[in-house]
Amino acid sequence: MNGNELKNILTEFKNTDFQSIGTVDLGVLTNAMLTHIGSTDPELRDSLIYPSFAHLIINGRYTRPNLNQLMKICLDDNHLFFKVDEVGEDAVFTRSFSSLIIAVLLHVNVKNSFLTDDEVDEVAVKLLEYVKQEEDVRGFVEEKGWAHSIAHIADALDELAKQPQLEEDRLMEIALSILGKMYFDKDYLLFEEDERMVVPMVTILDRGIDQSILYDKIDKITKELQQNYSKNMKTLYMQRTNIKQFLKSLVLHLEVLDKHERLRIYLKQALKTINQPYYNI
Repeated sequence: MNGNELKNILTEFKNTDFQSIGTVDLGVLTNAMLTHIGSTDPELRDSLIYPSFAHLIINGRYTRPNLNQLMKICLDDNHLFFKVDEVGEDAVFTRSFSSLIIAVLLHVNVKNSFLTDDEVDEVAVKLLEYVKQEEDVRGFVEEKGWAHSIAHIADALDELAKQPQLEEDRLMEIALSILGKMYFDKDYLLFEEDERMVVPMVTILDRGIDQSILYDKIDKITKELQQNYSKNMKTLYMQRTNIKQFLKSLVLHLEVLDKHERLRIYLKQALKTINQPYYNI
Protein backbone atom coordinates (compact mmCIF):
# COMPACT_ATOMS: atom_id res chain seq x y z
CA MET A 1 0.00 0.00 0.00
CA ASN A 2 1.54 3.34 -1.01
CA GLY A 3 1.39 6.51 1.00
CA ASN A 4 -1.50 8.08 -0.90
CA GLU A 5 -3.65 4.96 -0.57
CA LEU A 6 -2.94 4.83 3.15
CA LYS A 7 -3.71 8.50 3.49
CA ASN A 8 -7.13 8.05 1.86
CA ILE A 9 -8.00 5.08 4.10
CA LEU A 10 -6.90 6.84 7.29
CA THR A 11 -8.71 10.03 6.32
CA GLU A 12 -11.93 8.02 6.05
CA PHE A 13 -11.12 6.36 9.37
CA LYS A 14 -10.64 9.78 10.98
CA ASN A 15 -13.90 11.02 9.45
CA THR A 16 -15.74 8.25 11.31
CA ASP A 17 -14.20 9.53 14.55
CA PHE A 18 -11.83 6.55 14.36
CA GLN A 19 -14.68 4.07 14.65
CA SER A 20 -14.56 2.20 11.33
CA ILE A 21 -11.65 1.18 9.10
CA GLY A 22 -14.08 0.10 6.39
CA THR A 23 -13.32 -3.07 4.44
CA VAL A 24 -9.54 -2.96 4.81
CA ASP A 25 -7.96 -5.80 6.83
CA LEU A 26 -6.59 -4.57 10.17
CA GLY A 27 -3.34 -6.49 9.70
CA VAL A 28 -2.78 -4.99 6.27
CA LEU A 29 -3.56 -1.52 7.58
CA THR A 30 -1.20 -1.98 10.55
CA ASN A 31 1.67 -3.07 8.33
CA ALA A 32 1.11 -0.10 6.04
CA MET A 33 1.11 2.33 8.99
CA LEU A 34 4.33 0.80 10.31
CA THR A 35 5.90 1.11 6.86
CA HIS A 36 4.98 4.79 6.58
CA ILE A 37 5.34 5.78 10.25
CA GLY A 38 8.33 7.95 9.37
CA SER A 39 6.77 9.60 6.35
CA THR A 40 7.94 13.15 5.70
CA ASP A 41 4.33 14.08 4.96
CA PRO A 42 3.32 15.61 8.32
CA GLU A 43 -0.40 15.09 7.70
CA LEU A 44 0.04 11.36 7.06
CA ARG A 45 2.54 10.82 9.87
CA ASP A 46 1.33 13.13 12.62
CA SER A 47 -2.36 13.73 11.90
CA LEU A 48 -3.34 10.30 10.59
CA ILE A 49 -0.97 7.42 11.43
CA TYR A 50 -0.26 8.37 15.03
CA PRO A 51 -3.86 9.08 16.13
CA SER A 52 -5.09 6.04 14.20
CA PHE A 53 -2.65 3.80 16.03
CA ALA A 54 -3.57 5.42 19.35
CA HIS A 55 -7.31 4.84 18.85
CA LEU A 56 -6.84 1.25 17.66
CA ILE A 57 -4.57 0.39 20.59
CA ILE A 58 -6.53 2.14 23.33
CA ASN A 59 -9.93 0.95 22.12
CA GLY A 60 -8.99 -2.71 22.14
CA ARG A 61 -8.89 -3.38 18.42
CA TYR A 62 -5.73 -5.46 18.81
CA THR A 63 -5.43 -8.76 20.66
CA ARG A 64 -2.85 -9.06 23.42
CA PRO A 65 -0.49 -11.06 21.17
CA ASN A 66 -0.95 -8.35 18.50
CA LEU A 67 0.00 -5.67 21.03
CA ASN A 68 3.04 -7.65 22.10
CA GLN A 69 4.18 -8.04 18.50
CA LEU A 70 3.57 -4.37 17.79
CA MET A 71 5.80 -3.45 20.72
CA LYS A 72 8.59 -5.67 19.44
CA ILE A 73 8.39 -4.13 15.99
CA CYS A 74 8.41 -0.55 17.30
CA LEU A 75 11.53 -1.33 19.34
CA ASP A 76 13.47 -2.90 16.49
CA ASP A 77 16.29 -1.59 14.29
CA ASN A 78 13.85 -0.52 11.57
CA HIS A 79 11.83 1.65 13.90
CA LEU A 80 13.09 3.05 17.24
CA PHE A 81 16.72 2.47 16.24
CA PHE A 82 16.33 3.16 12.52
CA LYS A 83 19.59 4.78 11.35
CA VAL A 84 20.03 6.12 14.88
CA ASP A 85 23.55 7.29 14.10
CA GLU A 86 22.26 9.74 11.48
CA VAL A 87 21.69 13.35 12.49
CA GLY A 88 19.81 15.83 10.33
CA GLU A 89 18.23 13.14 8.17
CA ASP A 90 14.63 12.04 7.69
CA ALA A 91 15.16 8.78 9.61
CA VAL A 92 14.51 10.69 12.83
CA PHE A 93 10.79 10.76 12.00
CA THR A 94 10.65 6.96 12.08
CA ARG A 95 12.45 6.83 15.41
CA SER A 96 10.47 9.63 16.98
CA PHE A 97 7.03 8.42 16.00
CA SER A 98 7.88 4.83 16.92
CA SER A 99 8.56 6.09 20.43
CA LEU A 100 5.10 7.68 20.52
CA ILE A 101 3.48 4.35 19.65
CA ILE A 102 5.57 2.69 22.38
CA ALA A 103 4.19 5.27 24.81
CA VAL A 104 0.61 4.35 23.87
CA LEU A 105 1.38 0.64 24.19
CA LEU A 106 2.89 1.14 27.65
CA HIS A 107 -0.14 3.19 28.67
CA VAL A 108 -2.42 0.28 27.75
CA ASN A 109 -0.12 -2.26 29.38
CA VAL A 110 -0.79 -0.82 32.85
CA LYS A 111 -4.36 -2.15 32.63
CA ASN A 112 -4.04 -4.88 30.04
CA SER A 113 -0.69 -6.43 31.06
CA PHE A 114 0.09 -7.88 27.66
CA LEU A 115 3.79 -7.66 28.56
CA THR A 116 5.44 -9.91 31.13
CA ASP A 117 7.57 -8.32 33.85
CA ASP A 118 10.71 -9.39 31.99
CA GLU A 119 9.39 -7.89 28.76
CA VAL A 120 8.67 -4.58 30.50
CA ASP A 121 12.24 -4.57 31.72
CA GLU A 122 13.47 -5.29 28.19
CA VAL A 123 11.47 -2.30 26.97
CA ALA A 124 13.15 -0.20 29.66
CA VAL A 125 16.61 -1.32 28.57
CA LYS A 126 15.92 -0.45 24.94
CA LEU A 127 14.37 2.93 25.70
CA LEU A 128 17.33 3.85 27.90
CA GLU A 129 19.73 2.81 25.15
CA TYR A 130 17.80 4.88 22.63
CA VAL A 131 17.91 7.97 24.85
CA LYS A 132 21.66 7.57 25.07
CA GLN A 133 22.09 7.20 21.30
CA GLU A 134 19.65 9.76 19.91
CA GLU A 135 21.43 12.97 18.90
CA ASP A 136 19.01 14.39 16.35
CA VAL A 137 17.15 16.77 18.64
CA ARG A 138 15.47 18.94 16.04
CA GLY A 139 12.01 20.10 17.01
CA PHE A 140 9.97 21.43 14.10
CA VAL A 141 11.36 20.79 10.62
CA GLU A 142 10.14 23.11 7.90
CA GLU A 143 7.74 21.44 5.42
CA LYS A 144 8.09 18.08 7.22
CA GLY A 145 6.57 18.93 10.59
CA TRP A 146 7.52 17.75 14.05
CA ALA A 147 10.51 15.51 14.60
CA HIS A 148 10.70 16.27 18.35
CA SER A 149 12.55 13.06 19.22
CA ILE A 150 13.35 14.12 22.79
CA ALA A 151 9.81 15.24 23.59
CA HIS A 152 8.37 12.04 22.17
CA ILE A 153 10.72 9.75 24.06
CA ALA A 154 9.85 11.73 27.18
CA ASP A 155 6.25 10.58 26.73
CA ALA A 156 7.43 6.98 26.46
CA LEU A 157 9.61 7.33 29.56
CA ASP A 158 6.66 8.70 31.51
CA GLU A 159 4.50 5.71 30.59
CA LEU A 160 7.43 3.41 31.36
CA ALA A 161 7.85 4.96 34.82
CA LYS A 162 4.18 4.17 35.54
CA GLN A 163 4.69 0.42 35.07
CA PRO A 164 4.12 -0.94 38.60
CA GLN A 165 6.58 -3.83 38.20
CA LEU A 166 9.58 -1.59 37.61
CA GLU A 167 11.92 -1.68 40.58
CA GLU A 168 13.64 1.32 42.13
CA ASP A 169 17.00 0.63 40.49
CA ARG A 170 15.44 0.79 37.05
CA LEU A 171 13.46 3.93 37.93
CA MET A 172 16.69 5.53 39.09
CA GLU A 173 18.32 4.64 35.77
CA ILE A 174 15.51 6.42 33.96
CA ALA A 175 15.89 9.51 36.17
CA LEU A 176 19.65 9.64 35.61
CA SER A 177 19.12 9.11 31.89
CA ILE A 178 16.81 12.13 31.81
CA LEU A 179 19.38 14.28 33.60
CA GLY A 180 22.07 13.07 31.23
CA LYS A 181 20.02 13.93 28.16
CA MET A 182 19.13 17.36 29.50
CA TYR A 183 22.88 17.98 29.86
CA PHE A 184 23.15 17.57 26.07
CA ASP A 185 26.15 19.30 24.49
CA LYS A 186 25.64 18.90 20.73
CA ASP A 187 22.70 21.23 20.14
CA TYR A 188 20.27 23.50 21.95
CA LEU A 189 16.93 22.03 23.03
CA LEU A 190 14.61 24.74 21.74
CA PHE A 191 11.11 23.28 21.66
CA GLU A 192 10.21 22.79 25.34
CA GLU A 193 11.83 19.39 25.58
CA ASP A 194 12.61 20.38 29.17
CA GLU A 195 8.90 20.61 30.01
CA ARG A 196 8.19 17.23 28.46
CA MET A 197 11.10 15.56 30.27
CA VAL A 198 10.02 17.04 33.60
CA VAL A 199 6.83 14.97 33.42
CA PRO A 200 8.49 11.53 33.68
CA MET A 201 10.92 12.88 36.27
CA VAL A 202 8.00 13.91 38.50
CA THR A 203 6.36 10.52 37.95
CA ILE A 204 9.58 8.85 39.12
CA LEU A 205 9.92 11.17 42.14
CA ASP A 206 6.33 10.43 43.12
CA ARG A 207 7.17 6.72 43.23
CA GLY A 208 9.44 7.39 46.18
CA ILE A 209 12.94 6.81 44.84
CA ASP A 210 16.02 7.62 46.90
CA GLN A 211 16.67 11.21 45.84
CA SER A 212 20.22 11.28 47.23
CA ILE A 213 21.52 9.72 44.02
CA LEU A 214 19.92 12.53 42.01
CA TYR A 215 21.53 15.06 44.33
CA ASP A 216 24.93 13.47 43.68
CA LYS A 217 24.40 13.64 39.91
CA ILE A 218 23.30 17.27 40.02
CA ASP A 219 26.24 18.12 42.29
CA LYS A 220 28.59 16.61 39.73
CA ILE A 221 27.00 18.60 36.91
CA THR A 222 27.10 21.81 38.98
CA LYS A 223 30.80 21.40 39.73
CA GLU A 224 31.61 20.70 36.09
CA LEU A 225 29.79 23.85 35.01
CA GLN A 226 31.61 25.91 37.64
CA GLN A 227 34.99 24.57 36.56
CA ASN A 228 34.26 25.12 32.88
CA TYR A 229 32.61 28.52 33.16
CA SER A 230 35.57 30.48 31.82
CA LYS A 231 36.06 28.17 28.84
CA ASN A 232 34.56 29.89 25.82
CA MET A 233 33.24 26.77 24.07
CA LYS A 234 29.95 26.40 22.24
CA THR A 235 29.36 22.89 23.59
CA LEU A 236 29.64 24.13 27.17
CA TYR A 237 27.11 26.90 26.51
CA MET A 238 24.76 24.29 25.12
CA GLN A 239 25.16 22.15 28.23
CA ARG A 240 24.62 25.10 30.55
CA THR A 241 21.55 26.32 28.71
CA ASN A 242 19.95 22.89 28.37
CA ILE A 243 20.43 21.74 31.95
CA LYS A 244 19.47 25.12 33.45
CA GLN A 245 16.29 25.09 31.38
CA PHE A 246 15.44 21.65 32.69
CA LEU A 247 16.20 22.39 36.35
CA LYS A 248 14.18 25.62 36.24
CA SER A 249 11.23 23.80 34.68
CA LEU A 250 11.47 21.04 37.27
CA VAL A 251 11.47 23.55 40.13
CA LEU A 252 8.45 25.39 38.74
CA HIS A 253 6.57 22.16 38.07
CA LEU A 254 7.15 21.00 41.63
CA GLU A 255 6.19 24.44 42.97
CA VAL A 256 2.89 24.39 41.10
CA LEU A 257 2.15 20.87 42.38
CA ASP A 258 3.49 21.75 45.85
CA LYS A 259 5.55 18.58 45.99
CA HIS A 260 9.03 17.53 47.13
CA GLU A 261 9.88 20.72 49.03
CA ARG A 262 13.37 19.56 50.04
CA LEU A 263 14.25 18.85 46.43
CA ARG A 264 12.91 22.23 45.34
CA ILE A 265 15.15 24.00 47.84
CA TYR A 266 18.11 21.94 46.66
CA LEU A 267 17.46 22.66 42.97
CA LYS A 268 17.19 26.40 43.60
CA GLN A 269 20.55 26.35 45.33
CA ALA A 270 22.06 24.36 42.46
CA LEU A 271 20.80 26.95 39.98
CA LYS A 272 22.22 29.78 42.11
CA THR A 273 25.56 28.01 42.18
CA ILE A 274 25.58 27.50 38.40
CA ASN A 275 24.76 31.18 37.84
CA GLN A 276 27.07 32.57 40.54
CA PRO A 277 29.53 34.14 38.08
CA TYR A 278 26.76 36.38 36.80
CA TYR A 279 25.74 37.47 40.29
CA ASN A 280 29.31 38.56 40.98
CA ILE A 281 29.41 40.99 38.06
